[in-house]
Amino acid sequence: MIRIIEIENIKGIDQKTLDLGIYPNKPSLLVAPNGFGKSSLATAFNSMNNNRILLAEDDLHAENISNLPRIAIEYVKEDNSVLNLEATNNSNTISSHFDYFVINNLTKPKGIGSRFGNATARLEIKDVVLVDRIPTNTSFGYSFTNSKTAFGNCGKVLPNANSVLNNLVLVEKLSESYQALERANGLLIQRRLNEIIARINAQDQTATANVLNNWVSLNCLNDLKQINYLNTIGDLINEFDIGYNCETKSYLAAIQLVTLYNSNSNNFKAACVFSNYRLDKQRFDETLTTFNCTWRNISTSQTGGKLVVKFPQAIHISNGQRDILTFISMLFRAKRHLKKGANILIIDEVFDYLDDANLTAAQYYITQFIKEYKLANKRIYPLILTHLNPNYFKNFTFSNQKVYYLNKSNIQVVQGIINLLRNRDDLTIKAEVSKYLLHYDPGTINKRNEFRALSIPELWGENDNFETHVNNEVQNYLTDIPYDPFAVCGALRLKIERIAYDKLQSPEARTAFIGTHKTRSKLEKAEEMGIVSPESHYLLGIIYNEGMHWKLNQDNVSPIASKLENLTIKKLIADVFA
Repeated sequence: MIRIIEIENIKGIDQKTLDLGIYPNKPSLLVAPNGFGKSSLATAFNSMNNNRILLAEDDLHAENISNLPRIAIEYVKEDNSVLNLEATNNSNTISSHFDYFVINNLTKPKGIGSRFGNATARLEIKDVVLVDRIPTNTSFGYSFTNSKTAFGNCGKVLPNANSVLNNLVLVEKLSESYQALERANGLLIQRRLNEIIARINAQDQTATANVLNNWVSLNCLNDLKQINYLNTIGDLINEFDIGYNCETKSYLAAIQLVTLYNSNSNNFKAACVFSNYRLDKQRFDETLTTFNCTWRNISTSQTGGKLVVKFPQAIHISNGQRDILTFISMLFRAKRHLKKGANILIIDEVFDYLDDANLTAAQYYITQFIKEYKLANKRIYPLILTHLNPNYFKNFTFSNQKVYYLNKSNIQVVQGIINLLRNRDDLTIKAEVSKYLLHYDPGTINKRNEFRALSIPELWGENDNFETHVNNEVQNYLTDIPYDPFAVCGALRLKIERIAYDKLQSPEARTAFIGTHKTRSKLEKAEEMGIVSPESHYLLGIIYNEGMHWKLNQDNVSPIASKLENLTIKKLIADVFA
């Protein structure tokens, strides 16, 4: 678990401690408004190399070289031991335990000079380097003919192991089994294996390969399956449909691979690296083709020893295509960089600008990304930085997402407000609370006994007392004194409805207004009768509608507090109470 991330002197952050408690292998959405410092957090991780923080001068806090950067992580390992890691301008202990990678927007403006003195600019999409260095094209050096000769008189029983070596996915799995290939060449194992090979070679040399294969299946296969490490390779091969059609051929191929590996393990590994590169390129090109609907043929190219995705000018590709294609390209690159047991992937506001379909696609790829790391018994921490509140944004649909509010407010909601919102549907108070406390009504109530029974402040059972309380909290809010955000929301709704009500002249109009449910509908009803409310009274519905409910098992305070702390929102609310 990443318990704490601390950032110092990086871009807009002088010092910020994020008490998070992030668990691995879950999509973690880190929510904060624009201007909080999310991109500074991304810059912090993007600036680290294995040895230190290497920060551009204009990314230093206040662009002051005396402001030395620092990143610290409090990390709780699987055995519950705690590590305090940090990176500075001259050291880095974080890199000993984590790999990290940042995905951000690759669209950048590029200035274009003019000989007539008028400068212009255009948007360009940076090329994505998927592979920094294309590996050498190395052959496994396998010869079927030589393998049969080396086996002995009945070498014809062997299958062609090229069926294994030409299967890119199977080679990918083999490249994770070097230890088994090496240990299968141990002295005791080879002694047992040579005894079995001798028994096979003692058979009739004129028998066909099928006859010999059947004999091995009946007389030797069980013995082969009892040989440790060889059975690891044999069982792996047998999982793939490569035309062998029987388990015996898989084990006979395994014998050849053990010999091939140990004759030159470095060459075998180099061949696996190139095969894995070919597989990665194939997978990425297929993915790119799936999403590439533009008339421009966007594909990978091998340039200067690197595998690169080149994009057209931004004007020649839609924003949606650009965003999803660059995101997937960077995710592919991230996978090649995140190799340790614990890995941090930061996605800097990429999700905020995707349309519905592409957002779904991006979430799918993140989910698959996490799945791959879990299957490999590795830990991945995908930190998705966003200014959108996922609790109210319908297209954040990860099944097990966790939400962390970076600007988590220290505001404490009055317990009486919590009790009121939790019990607002209690039948003894439901009708009166909805009509007189959560909406404006000129009448009065007395539910003091009922409120006392529900542990709600007894005085609030008279609605005038409740209105006085919430209005006092608004004044605290507007004068930067600690305040209850739910009380502010309640006061705002009451005030907006009262303003519209007071402008209505006839008793009939006021009765119609009071009888209408929901604030927006009330304002629309007033408009039908000639009273037009300011547009801001409608817009502030994101405040007064959100703050009148208490949801169990989630952070109810931070989403509302973050909106109330927005300076524009605060100005609009001040205007309502002016």
